Amino acid sequence: MKKPILFIFLACLVILYACQSDFDGDRRESRINNSAITTPNKKAESDNQTSLKSNHSQENTKKTVYLTFDDGPTAATSEILAALHQFHATATFFMLEPSMKESPEVVEQIVEEGHAVGLHGVTHDIYHFYQSEQAALEEMTTAQKTLQHITGVQSNLIRTPYGSVPYLTESFRKVLDSNGFKVWDWNVDSSDWSLSDEEYVDSVIGQIEKLDKAGVTPIILMHDKQNTADHLSILLTYLSEHGFQARKIEEDIQPYNFNCYQRCHRLSTQK
Repeated sequence: MKKPILFIFLACLVILYACQSDFDGDRRESRINNSAITTPNKKAESDNQTSLKSNHSQENTKKTVYLTFDDGPTAATSEILAALHQFHATATFFMLEPSMKESPEVVEQIVEEGHAVGLHGVTHDIYHFYQSEQAALEEMTTAQKTLQHITGVQSNLIRTPYGSVPYLTESFRKVLDSNGFKVWDWNVDSSDWSLSDEEYVDSVIGQIEKLDKAGVTPIILMHDKQNTADHLSILLTYLSEHGFQARKIEEDIQPYNFNCYQRCHRLSTQK
């Protein structure tokens, strides 16, 4: 009777040992599987970091273009701002003092949305603005004070009526410079005031391509008007697809000016 009992006991020990071995094996396999899962996740995280660095690098290597809008604010400014926002683009608005007074809320919107604000004088009348160095200075000073009153921003960026050539002589430039103003011209003329529909966009793209080949940063003259606003998204699409980033003009950037090449002279013609 004792032998069957002993046999059963030994059989139970064998079965128990076998179960324990299977359990240990399962645990070892589980550790191996967990290790295999963890390793790819770490690699994926590393790849994501590399991708972020790559994207950041691509952003830094985008070509800069400066979009500038004269004569505003107008009824079209809000549409221009909406298009710029859609394409994550910033621009510079050279504004007239009476227009700023008429639409102070639009001027505030321009600043709030991260764009640069500049001055375009008061009268936009060559016979008044270029009458004397003091007349030009007074127009820009008046516009500067109005802008600061509306937004709290003191801008020294200016664009003179019709550009600095031919009437902004050396004496004018010295007076404006000594009062802290920085004159900005352009190297791409959109002619959006004379070309109909989206024709100005084709003109701008052609000029940009020539400058790009020469390694020159485009500074585009446009006007704060309805036709410009209507077709601005076409230009912004081109810029985005060709690796350009529209940025605002900063106060510390060296201004771009037309070279007189002996063409500058004091205004002498009377109205």
